[in-house]
Amino acid sequence: MSQTINHKIHIIDDTESVASSLKILLESYGYDAETHSSGESFLSFIEQTSAEPSCILLDVRMEGMSGIELFQQLESLNIIAPVIFITGHATVPMAVRAIQLGAHDFLEKPIDHSQLIFKIEGALKSFRERKALLRKDKETHQMFDSLTRREKQIMVMLVEGSPNKEIARELNITVKTVEYHRSNIMKKTQAASLPDLVKIYMSHENS
Repeated sequence: MSQTINHKIHIIDDTESVASSLKILLESYGYDAETHSSGESFLSFIEQTSAEPSCILLDVRMEGMSGIELFQQLESLNIIAPVIFITGHATVPMAVRAIQLGAHDFLEKPIDHSQLIFKIEGALKSFRERKALLRKDKETHQMFDSLTRREKQIMVMLVEGSPNKEIARELNITVKTVEYHRSNIMKKTQAASLPDLVKIYMSHENS
């Protein structure tokens, strides 16, 4: 089992006995788990605490806000925690729809404990990868923001394949000045080579 430290799993189910038993089970495996009796109470918790869940176990059919409705609310709030839907046989089509909308997975009741842990591990792996990607995107944006207007101008021309002499002529500056800016661009973007700079630039443009 992967590291569980700092991973908070939220269980949202309006059947207290189900939520409590899941909490006890997850804590026995070393997870930090918290229960919520409704979608509304979970949204209130998120708003009041600015908490970032690592994984969400969500009952499809609940009184008030349904699991699907809550999932769509979480999507609109940019909550990136993977959602595993818990469903009875009658609500399997709803869970399948949730997968199509972007949910991580679903489990049918009665819940198989080994399957639950397996799916949670997969969800947490997905969460860590998503966090790492977002962190990398943020760092890339910060690197590009540190470039001056002239450096950005020259970088675009470099990426488009223009040699130093052509850039110098186009911008009416010396080749030595182009080389100076090019050196700064490579340092600020941490690009090891021109092909590397192209990859970084394309990644930035597509993010």
